[in-house]
Amino acid sequence: MPAIFTQRNRDELYRRMIEVGWEQLVEGGIRSLRVERVAAAVGIAKGTFYHFFDSKDDFIYAMLMENRQHAMDVLERVREEAGAPLDRACMRSWLELLWRSERNIFRIATAEEYRYLVRSLPSERTLDPASDGALVRWIVDEVANARPGVDVAAVQNLQFALALTLLNRGLLRVEALERTVDALIDDTLDELFGKTG
Repeated sequence: MPAIFTQRNRDELYRRMIEVGWEQLVEGGIRSLRVERVAAAVGIAKGTFYHFFDSKDDFIYAMLMENRQHAMDVLERVREEAGAPLDRACMRSWLELLWRSERNIFRIATAEEYRYLVRSLPSERTLDPASDGALVRWIVDEVANARPGVDVAAVQNLQFALALTLLNRGLLRVEALERTVDALIDDTLDELFGKTG
């Protein structure tokens, strides 16, 4: 990387590239994302981009991990503000934020594009929303005022079902897609807190 970049410059460029990348993904999907366009939008050469990221796939992975971290930070902030484990309504708000976001990769990618992304990653990296049992266990044990005996595997499966539903949206009835997302969120909340009414 050129010596003219301070750490602050690098951090700012990194953040700007992530933002431009999301703009491109939201606008046109994974196939429309172009390294050249990202570099040009932030005022750097294409070669300089590769001082930050090894490849386009590495860049997309960084974008997704930044997005995932943001979601976790939001959840932690809400829990701290509540001063207690979160109730069903707070968890619903967070799940809706997570699954309805225009930056949710499962809303952007097709199933084929997602499979390509997964295959392109090194084995130690994952995009699977349900594979992180530690995340679900953290939500059950520390974040949510969950009922005793929550089936963590069921919560993981429901989150995976949400991802599959969105990835395969082209095969589903479009007019019922958001109601289906709502039903899967409700099922997740029922598993965490017990059924209502």
